[in-house]
Amino acid sequence: MIALLATCAGPPRMPAVDGAVIEIRRSDHALRESETGYPDTLQLFWFGSGCHLIQLGGVSVLTDPFVTNDLKPSGMVSDPGRVGATFGRIAPPDAVVLNHSHHDHILDAYPAMALPQWEAKGVPLYGGKTALNLLAGYNGGRTDARWHAAVPGRQVRIAGAKKGYTAVITAYRSAHGPHLKCGYTLANGSIEQPRTTPPGSLLDFQAGEVFNYLIEMRAPGGVSFNVFYLGAAFHLDELPQSLPPAGTRIDAAIILAPTADNVRGYPREHLARLRPKNIVFTHFNTFAREDPDEQLAWGPFDFVKLPKFSRSVQATFARSAASYPDFEKLYIPVITVIEKDGSARNVIRIR
Repeated sequence: MIALLATCAGPPRMPAVDGAVIEIRRSDHALRESETGYPDTLQLFWFGSGCHLIQLGGVSVLTDPFVTNDLKPSGMVSDPGRVGATFGRIAPPDAVVLNHSHHDHILDAYPAMALPQWEAKGVPLYGGKTALNLLAGYNGGRTDARWHAAVPGRQVRIAGAKKGYTAVITAYRSAHGPHLKCGYTLANGSIEQPRTTPPGSLLDFQAGEVFNYLIEMRAPGGVSFNVFYLGAAFHLDELPQSLPPAGTRIDAAIILAPTADNVRGYPREHLARLRPKNIVFTHFNTFAREDPDEQLAWGPFDFVKLPKFSRSVQATFARSAASYPDFEKLYIPVITVIEKDGSARNVIRIR
């Protein structure tokens, strides 16, 4: 009966708004170093939730390591099989950034950082104080020299794995949007001291400090892409500094889809400020399903409301072309799969 009522709650709506066209095509495979376009093509991998590998030739940055895809009140532990099948099959990134410290953004951060090839490379990680204190619980209460506190507005320059490639990362302080319409946010506290034991329950993973990131990817010869990772949206009138200054070039904005109804003006006001050429949805899969066809809802309950969010984004550029003429594409990705030989499918490529 509940499912029937959910289905009959309203008439079907067109997937596109007036002025927009939805294009369906095959997804791309990841370019390898030997392939044409590798040095100057931006490649975006999505591993679920807010976990993305952002790569331009010989430099890459990973956001919010989480591939375990689990949700339960207690006993939450990283799945080594999943970590190995994803992070163990990609080249170690040149940096890791954490948006906040809920379990679905940080659960697999320590196991990934502990991979031998990541340790050998000395991969640095940047996040809030709460995130670093949570990670200490996996390390006997000790922090690690590779873990760094993000500082709002400070540019961090990262050398790529290959000569001539760099990434410049700038953190923007934000806040976690409300989970509920009344303004309540789950596990929205902070952790002031390093944990001495691993976190395990949902309440152990407090959100803590929240940072969005502008990631400038630079290749030899002057090729560059600016990617903005919006891992948590908040009311822009209250936190205008949570986004880069107006006029900043944004080639791709990775924006979260859930809780959009609970943040004033989102995504319209945020996109009007960012004016990205390309938009990539993130964090719209659930923790209950693996099949892409079953990731958007728990049974009849659609918490993400992806179709509605998609139409809101379309309306932003389609109905205001005069003020937003640079828009190129909206991407709704499927989770990237890394094969045993290191090849990858379901990758977004931007030239």
